[in-house]
Amino acid sequence: MRRSLLALSVLAPLMIAGVASADPAPPGTGTLTVRAITGSEPMPVNRADIEVRACGAEEIVTTLVSGADGSASVALPDGCYEARVATVPGGCGLADTEPVRLTVAAGTEARAEFRFRCA
Repeated sequence: MRRSLLALSVLAPLMIAGVASADPAPPGTGTLTVRAITGSEPMPVNRADIEVRACGAEEIVTTLVSGADGSASVALPDGCYEARVATVPGGCGLADTEPVRLTVAAGTEARAEFRFRCA
């Protein structure tokens, strides 16, 4: 009995944390994920700053910074967005400077990939 109670006391917080982290995004939001890579066999590019704007707008909605895996994500309301690299990490150059246009829809993930040339 003591072993069962001990196991439950250890596992209960983990189960509750798992349920809490599985909460869905607010209604009317989707996920925008950007990925910064280099090379023919994609290697992640860390610390690339990517600005996100609503289509046709000048105001920046958010700035994403690629992590060690080259990716960054944000939940956004439904709509059209443009993602553009704002800061290129040292030793790298951007292969294409044009912004990427994406449509974010509720419950889905829109993805943009930015290719760099790094030394």
